[in-house]
Amino acid sequence: MSNAEIALGFSLSEARIGTVDGGESGLLVWKFGQLVAVLTQLDEEVYSTKGKWFLETGFGLLTGQHRSFNTIEEAVRWVAERTFSDHDCAVDRSAIFAAGR
Repeated sequence: MSNAEIALGFSLSEARIGTVDGGESGLLVWKFGQLVAVLTQLDEEVYSTKGKWFLETGFGLLTGQHRSFNTIEEAVRWVAERTFSDHDCAVDRSAIFAAGR
């Protein structure tokens, strides 16, 4: 999946997440350059699932949330609906730039 296909302002970075021996396949979920979530791909042998994703941790409004998703697209849509909007991000950036002047 390319970043252009997921959602406006989102990008994904592959990572090994150290939740078990040897780690698990995972993705860092970025929104407008800010890390908002860490997803892991559920192990088929351990969880009797194939291709599902789990929200290991979220930041900001996602703190304390944990759930599984059938696809990465579903996971990113869910994260997008529950994190700051692109408008909020633009406001925060302008405040940062204004404070630096």
